[in-house]
Amino acid sequence: MEKVIVVFRKGPYGHINSLEGIRITQGLLVLDVESDAIFIDDGVFNLIKDQNPDGIGHHSLMGALEAMHRYDIPIFACESSLKQRGLKPEDLDPKLEVKIITIEELSDLLLQADATIAL
Repeated sequence: MEKVIVVFRKGPYGHINSLEGIRITQGLLVLDVESDAIFIDDGVFNLIKDQNPDGIGHHSLMGALEAMHRYDIPIFACESSLKQRGLKPEDLDPKLEVKIITIEELSDLLLQADATIAL
């Protein structure tokens, strides 16, 4: 089985990168392709709990992220990206069961993948 890593580098609002990344990840599932979702840089903002973007005219992506988790797509967040943005593990939505990884672990995951899609 192939393994594809989808890397989320942008925050959840103001562009379509995160939504398209979620769609790609779920599409890979339909194709029976193993995939992981890795959130780095501003992408870690996608994982913050209790988001309410109604005031900026957007819908929350949390339901779609929760669906990824329900379908056993592992969700990872880069520890250094969290620290650089002043975020702690408890700031992340617990329903997603995010695995916090180091840069070294991130590198290992990327090396094990057959393909990487970065958004």
